[in-house]
Amino acid sequence: MIKNILSTVDGSAYSNAVVRQSICLAQKYGALLRFLTIVDVRIFEWAVYIGADGFMPMISTSSYQKETQRVLDEKAEEVLKKCAQKAQDAKVDFVTVKIAGSPVEVICDQAHMVDLIVMGRRGEYARWEGRLMGATLDGAVREANKPILVLPKQYRAIRKMLLAYDRSPQANHALQMAADFAVHLKSPLIVLAVDDDAALGKRAIEEAMEYLRPFGLKVSTRVSGGGVGDEILRACEREKVDLVIMGAHGHTRLREALLGSTTEEVLRQINLPLLLVR
Repeated sequence: MIKNILSTVDGSAYSNAVVRQSICLAQKYGALLRFLTIVDVRIFEWAVYIGADGFMPMISTSSYQKETQRVLDEKAEEVLKKCAQKAQDAKVDFVTVKIAGSPVEVICDQAHMVDLIVMGRRGEYARWEGRLMGATLDGAVREANKPILVLPKQYRAIRKMLLAYDRSPQANHALQMAADFAVHLKSPLIVLAVDDDAALGKRAIEEAMEYLRPFGLKVSTRVSGGGVGDEILRACEREKVDLVIMGAHGHTRLREALLGSTTEEVLRQINLPLLLVR
């Protein structure tokens, strides 16, 4: 059950989708929205800069730091003011929070007080990031202890969902979240198992269906072989889904470190809302 939602906003192009989706979920769940904007203190900790010749240190003045702090504080307040107005118009309960700190550390700390984190795929520096996901998102996905809903730039109403299920502990938690989302959003659910061993894929589907049976949901299933990330992305296109739900990590930390996890592969390529569950 989701009763506390953390909505991370920074005034970027992605924030509009984050706010809109967060409000929609708060309405469906009767949840409290916690709008969070972060004043990145790392800007003020970079006291020494390298000059144009690569050798000359340039020390930022205290007046420059104070002015930068003032501008960032004003921006944060304006972002929260806009979020508050939208939440008031939608008649959802909310609080606004402004915190100075390192973004990933702040988000992970705030995660202890919520059930779900909503973030944009990229942040305010998106124009320079190309197809890479934002550094803050990457850190939060790796370290936060709560499910993270990652959103593209454009808002998308959630009418049909896909769950990728492989019987791992993370996928089992994702199964629980998928059932809860499907109930509250009144959405049909597709369960996808990807395994070159058809018998193992079938076993995963049977396990998921046994869990989902009491919920009375509209559920369909798919089993396929091949690369997990590729098959998830193909299924999204084929089934025209609006949300993908999956475990946040693969089977082994070593495999993720050396090869890149399925989570990272899907994160970098998908242009749909993606719910990652530990």
